[in-house]
Amino acid sequence: MRVAIIKSNGHIDQKIERLLNLHKIKGDFITKFTRNSLKRYEVVIFSYKNNIPNLPKILENIILEQNIFVVYINNTVSVGEFYNILDNLYFTVINEQNLEIEFLSILNNSLKYLQEINHYKAENIQLKTQLDTLKLVNKAKSILMSKGLSEADSHQFIQRIAMDKRLSKKVTANLIIENKIDI
Repeated sequence: MRVAIIKSNGHIDQKIERLLNLHKIKGDFITKFTRNSLKRYEVVIFSYKNNIPNLPKILENIILEQNIFVVYINNTVSVGEFYNILDNLYFTVINEQNLEIEFLSILNNSLKYLQEINHYKAENIQLKTQLDTLKLVNKAKSILMSKGLSEADSHQFIQRIAMDKRLSKKVTANLIIENKIDI
């Protein structure tokens, strides 16, 4: 796990560094950052000690990209400035008093959640591709059926053309829809 800590030059940095070293987690302190420079990390840690103008808006933009888990260390229970992102899976707030207790479990859970989310994103993309292909094949079958073929014959025709021309079913269906294959 790669962790970026936005340097605040305070005692919180020392606490975080000690906790990371204690649990053998690699952490890099960053003084200047851009959203692109953070893409190498799974977790980024900010604190109330960071002197960053518009921090809530910056955090919101980072979180909306849904690539990096953001931990914000606060010294009060008030988190109203983060109302837009409080219930986002990619964001959590730790009170400084509970840092010793919550820090490791939050880092471990964040990595686990990010892995699960990425797995489901990949699965979702695969299912959308399959659904798009199915829709195109059904549209092509509908065109073939309007020209007198049965549904089974239409399906076989698409499969045969795809195999003969070494094309995917999706490409074959598109060619049928575009009327570029003679029936």
